[in-house]
Amino acid sequence: MDGYNDILGPRIVTIDLASALGDYILRTQELGAVEGARGALEINPALRPVLEALHHVLAGGEVEVRITRAGNPDLVEELGRRAARAIQEANLLHLTAGIYPTVTV
Repeated sequence: MDGYNDILGPRIVTIDLASALGDYILRTQELGAVEGARGALEINPALRPVLEALHHVLAGGEVEVRITRAGNPDLVEELGRRAARAIQEANLLHLTAGIYPTVTV
């Protein structure tokens, strides 16, 4: 374990999300970001190197990304729109309501 949940164990937490981010997350799951039976979910193996690259960037590293085979352009565009909408919605909520929802996409 990472030391954070050692005492409390697994638990459900509530975080503020822009609804568009929730929609984006659900859509990525529908498209296979996670797979497996309930109680045995795993990150899609094709996403593991992408996630590792993200972790390196967040830890101050630098990565290079290369697309070796393009995906369905309509889905790529849809996900890009959803991600942009999530950021836009989160910023609007922050400005108008003073709430700063989680916006990571």
